[in-house]
Amino acid sequence: MNGTVAVRFAPGVVGETRRQAHLAAVPAASEPASWLTYCGLRIPAEHAELSPGPAGMPCIRCLTAIPDSPLLPGPPG
Repeated sequence: MNGTVAVRFAPGVVGETRRQAHLAAVPAASEPASWLTYCGLRIPAEHAELSPGPAGMPCIRCLTAIPDSPLLPGPPG
């Protein structure tokens, strides 16, 4: 499996204000021990909640770090 997945801390692990939706690359092989998000946050798999689509408040740093994002403008010119 490849692509991008939304990942955030599961309910009860952290306060609600810290449960923003981060983005991470889906590993090619097996389930990871932790999810390394595009913004650099590492979320342990046992404390993660995954979503195939957007869920919750997005992490702006993750959104701006999406590789080859069609959402971001190209270089000027």
